[in-house]
Amino acid sequence: MATPSIQSEILDDVTTVLGIDDQDHLPMIELYIKLACKSVALYTGEDYNNLPDALTGIITEMALAKFAKRGNEGKTQAGEEGLTDQWSEDDLAPYMSQLNAYRDNKAQSGRKGWVMSLD
Repeated sequence: MATPSIQSEILDDVTTVLGIDDQDHLPMIELYIKLACKSVALYTGEDYNNLPDALTGIITEMALAKFAKRGNEGKTQAGEEGLTDQWSEDDLAPYMSQLNAYRDNKAQSGRKGWVMSLD
């Protein structure tokens, strides 16, 4: 569940990937994790304080993407010296296949034994 301990694990994963050892960036990363948790909870219909472990990978990826985009919030692209970064306007868009698969699996978990015919 995405309790504070899970958010702490996500924070550890994000800081490890980014190679951040200092305390200066932690409040910003914690905010990105919180925002990602809220977005995922809203889309999946899960309780923000009780997100399943299955969603932590998506939340980690979203937090990393938000960190990479920092300073360019509200933009869909930014360029510097011939290199252009592009982002979706919707932070959830890159993760929709995973989120939809989660929702589908959740919806089907209560339908064990059903048979459907489209004759």
